[in-house]
Amino acid sequence: MRLPSRRRWLGLGLALGCAPPWAADTAPPRVVVVEIRDYKYLPARLRIQVGTTVRWVNAERRTTHTVRFAGADGMESERLFPGESFERRFDKPGAYAYICGPHPEMTGHVDVTP
Repeated sequence: MRLPSRRRWLGLGLALGCAPPWAADTAPPRVVVVEIRDYKYLPARLRIQVGTTVRWVNAERRTTHTVRFAGADGMESERLFPGESFERRFDKPGAYAYICGPHPEMTGHVDVTP
């Protein structure tokens, strides 16, 4: 007995509205970059989906910055020297405001949608 080819299985799976087991979602996690430059977060406001990681990169030449979140979790990154970065994955919907610890006039906001 001859088994159907992969192409045949794929066609059958698509016809039934499902994908074959080897076609599982293997897309890499989504990462959005926020650049820290000229004492600003660029972009200052993000709208992302749950499961997205945000990476803040210090693009300044001489200044350190942090990413400090307001609210209950109140977490703050280590000081980011020029060229360094900090990442946070957002697993819950909501509004996340943040500032730079050493420079509180620098503000940013992440809106996380389901």
